[in-house]
Amino acid sequence: MDTGIPHQQTQSVVLEGEQSDTVPVESAVPQGSVLGPCLFLYYINDLSASLHSTVRFFADDTIIYLTISNSKDCNRLQEDLNKLSQWEKKWKMAFHPDKVLTISRKKTNIKHDYTLNNYILEHVKSAKYLGLTINHNLNWGEHISNITNKATRNLNFIRRNLNISSTRIKETAYLSLVRPGVEYSAAV
Repeated sequence: MDTGIPHQQTQSVVLEGEQSDTVPVESAVPQGSVLGPCLFLYYINDLSASLHSTVRFFADDTIIYLTISNSKDCNRLQEDLNKLSQWEKKWKMAFHPDKVLTISRKKTNIKHDYTLNNYILEHVKSAKYLGLTINHNLNWGEHISNITNKATRNLNFIRRNLNISSTRIKETAYLSLVRPGVEYSAAV
């Protein structure tokens, strides 16, 4: 018999034989599903429809940007942020406002405080996006430093923990933990 009430999914966590309380799943697509990424992209596909800014999507990471030449451009970007706020309320999604990065080689830039959901976005000198550290003047020194520091930490971890292991195991660890990080975005 159909009651007209949609079936609501629930979830719980099982760890070492212990189960948490069951809670309702109010939104989202199950992790690890084949259709999950496509469904998410279809769901957010209209997000950029009415914005002046350029929008880039990668999985669940979204970035918007706009060339700012004058105060009208600042206002346009703030209007876009306001539209994003309306969009998230309409579609019951939540952005996690983070930061504003101004990229320029000019000595003085137009300053403006941007808000999303009454939260003032922090102005930063650099930000990570898809594994790249992008800084305010497009100098790649900080990115290279971050990559080499992480590679050194991983290499030291291998040395400490695999010092009596075979050469093959050390090589496998190096090829898995160190080399991919160094080679990712190597053109930068």
